[in-house]
Amino acid sequence: MSKMTDADASTLASVAITPSNPGAPLSKEQDQLQPGLPWYKRLDQNRNLLLIVASCAQLLDIVSIASVTIALPSLLRDVHYEQNQLQWVISSYALTYSAFLLVGGRMGDLFGHRRVFLTGVFWFALWTLICGFARNPIFMSVARGLQGAGAGLTIPSAMALLTTSYPLGPERNYAMVVFGGAGCIGQTLGVLIGGIFDATIGWPWIFYITAILAAFVGVVALLAVPKSGDVIHVTDRRVDYIGVFSFVLGIIAVVYYLSESTTVGWGSAQTLAPFLVGVALLGFFIFWEHRISYPIMPFRIWSSARLRASVVIIISITATYNTLIFYTSLTFQNVLLFSPLITACCYIVHGVGMALGLFFLNKLYAVVRTKVIMFLGLVFVTVSAIIFAQIVPGSGYWHYAFPALIVNCIGQAPAWMCCQVTAVADAPDEDQGVVGAVYNVAIQLGGPIGLAISTIVNQRFTTSESPAGFMDGYRAAFYSMAGMGAVGLVLVVLMAANQDPIEFKGVVAEDSQVTDEGSGGGQEEKDLERTL
Repeated sequence: MSKMTDADASTLASVAITPSNPGAPLSKEQDQLQPGLPWYKRLDQNRNLLLIVASCAQLLDIVSIASVTIALPSLLRDVHYEQNQLQWVISSYALTYSAFLLVGGRMGDLFGHRRVFLTGVFWFALWTLICGFARNPIFMSVARGLQGAGAGLTIPSAMALLTTSYPLGPERNYAMVVFGGAGCIGQTLGVLIGGIFDATIGWPWIFYITAILAAFVGVVALLAVPKSGDVIHVTDRRVDYIGVFSFVLGIIAVVYYLSESTTVGWGSAQTLAPFLVGVALLGFFIFWEHRISYPIMPFRIWSSARLRASVVIIISITATYNTLIFYTSLTFQNVLLFSPLITACCYIVHGVGMALGLFFLNKLYAVVRTKVIMFLGLVFVTVSAIIFAQIVPGSGYWHYAFPALIVNCIGQAPAWMCCQVTAVADAPDEDQGVVGAVYNVAIQLGGPIGLAISTIVNQRFTTSESPAGFMDGYRAAFYSMAGMGAVGLVLVVLMAANQDPIEFKGVVAEDSQVTDEGSGGGQEEKDLERTL
């Protein structure tokens, strides 16, 4: 047998390694095998750049929700909304965002996550720009709805691109922490940006700047997202149109009820009738998905106990989070009498705290179970709500608000991220899109549920339109937030897995390789990694 030359070895390596995992970017060693490629054609070989692009898309989508909230008084004046219509600036985005998550996730599984991601990003950028020119309430509401549809298409595919590029274990945990952290930080950053822009150059620049950044992310994504993201792992690409329409219309009707009933009444025919229709449509959706052979939501994904637990726990977590942002903003402005700009600056500590918490979180997975992290995180969230409830007119920011925000971010970030990491842990590559979509639908449901509960409580206990009277209602809302956190604690105890996958503990792939070569027991090891 002739001796293999270095050139032969390089050729063999390039043939043997690359096709074995078409979804994985090339390593530095493999990159060196293609010295003739220009730099811009090698961007899709860098997983860190892919992570940055996906996380920026997540951040901008969430910023688009949070930044508008603090600019509502200016929108009321300039876009000529009626007072009872103003919530449509938020609701129209939330409705389509929630509805298109599952559609975007499943379309990515069927036709390629790269295609769906790029489509969503550029669609989002276009309608974000158009929102900045809106001076009519109908025009603004429609544009916001179409903007939300782009976000709904983007997020599940962004999440799936990461989970199929990073192997299960510390690497994927890190990617999910960064990606999910971008969403958490985007909420706080959005409030800050909205307050600063509204007080200085004007609210339209919230949309202009976001649109420019989204278009830039899309251009970079054209080069950075590997074309292997469009490799299809399914043979049956038929689209379940009946399932799509029944889910989209059903979820829109339910979210509409949760969003609108706080102003028009929970028993109003205006909201109750659509709610009943929505429940019927979602019931039909479940019935239909069981009968069809190519469902938009395969029920096999629910065999994962981790996914089931993550979905219900994250509803509780996001219920507390949206209640926190909404009622702290009202407390700062109506009780402590801060300006919108000062109110926005109050959240800086929360954003920085979330970022620092997420930075250290990935190291905890190797030594602490995710169930324990989620439990302790929700304890901190519950305590923070109780601290917020102690605010009274005349209190300084440093007395209660500042320590409460610190305590909240210590608990919020770990609990949220553990849900995200465990939700996708058991899903195969061909289901990553739909699993990510289901998880994000749960996030979108949690917010309106939390605001609905806290609004009912706030309206019941508000005693007058004075700082003290407002605070009576806000205090009750904060205690309801503590109750939501307590519900989350119970759900963690009852539903969260008692053990994590082996990879969460940092077991490296070489151990399985040794088993494969030495005893042929590699498959048993892989099976064990999927168990509780």
